[in-house]
Amino acid sequence: MTCRVAIVGLGMVAGLHVQAVNSLDGFEVYGVFSRDYLRTKDFAKSFIANAIAFRKFSDLCNDKNVDLVLLLTPPNARLDYVKALTKAGKPLIVEKPLERNFDRAQNIVEQGKIHKSPIGVFLQHRKRPSIEALKKLIDQKRVGTIATVEVRIPWWREQHYYDQDGRGTLSRDGGGVLITQAIHTLDIMLFLCGPVKEVQGMIHTSALHKLEAEDFSGALLNFVSGARGTLMASTTHFPGSKEEIILNCSEATVNICGADLKIFYHDGKIEHLESVSKTGSGSDPMDFSYAWHASVLDDFWSEFTNGQKIQISAESALPVHKLIDTIINSSKLGKKVII
Repeated sequence: MTCRVAIVGLGMVAGLHVQAVNSLDGFEVYGVFSRDYLRTKDFAKSFIANAIAFRKFSDLCNDKNVDLVLLLTPPNARLDYVKALTKAGKPLIVEKPLERNFDRAQNIVEQGKIHKSPIGVFLQHRKRPSIEALKKLIDQKRVGTIATVEVRIPWWREQHYYDQDGRGTLSRDGGGVLITQAIHTLDIMLFLCGPVKEVQGMIHTSALHKLEAEDFSGALLNFVSGARGTLMASTTHFPGSKEEIILNCSEATVNICGADLKIFYHDGKIEHLESVSKTGSGSDPMDFSYAWHASVLDDFWSEFTNGQKIQISAESALPVHKLIDTIINSSKLGKKVII
């Protein structure tokens, strides 16, 4: 049986999601919708043969042929769509971030609970082969206890990226580098290392960009496990380098650089899992593969149709939203904040 997918929101990432759907057996893009009907028709003609260009959103909600919805609108244009889709009983996957802050993200999650309709989220970096392999090693205690954590996200964005309407604003995006770029790496950090309980944060808008939100952030992190960590996230590092997570453990040191993984065991053994995949660190924010998105989509549909728990659910995104809000709040208060 084919899963018929409808896409809502036809901005920068929509084409990549079409590629993800088309790469999977048993999936097809059934229809598309945006607030601009002419754009919707043009998109359907350009990207998808025979796809419906919905004129009204209500038509999409009422179409019984729509099996799954991908919601790709900007963060500030999500809640009303989520309310209508969950009420109509449509399973959906939301592009990251869920919303502009933790409280609003909770509202998204609550709609799924109210209407008993599953909501996923495209935190697709959890599906990187290196991350899945490392998660198993950590769970099996192969690298020992995580003692210290270092996260560096030295990315770059040109000013014209922020010159686009709404980009880097609190009203549309909810913030800058933390919620728009660093969210994936921070989500991976929490996925691997567990929750953070205390934060000393700093956010800053540098002289290199003109935007309302931050393009640089730092933080000291105190994990529930007892580990300690540091964070640097930036879009000021021309020409942009791969993000890095370093885990210093009792049996090994783990280095995640972009999509690559190296493990240096204390007994001299070295393990290396290398990937050619890119993660969007440079000036082109779309310089990454659709394969991880496809994996999230495939897993979500399999879990839903088999009555299993959704692993990359909207609710599973709440911890990273809470962490980001806490870093920002700590910076504003100028002191440590307990999560």
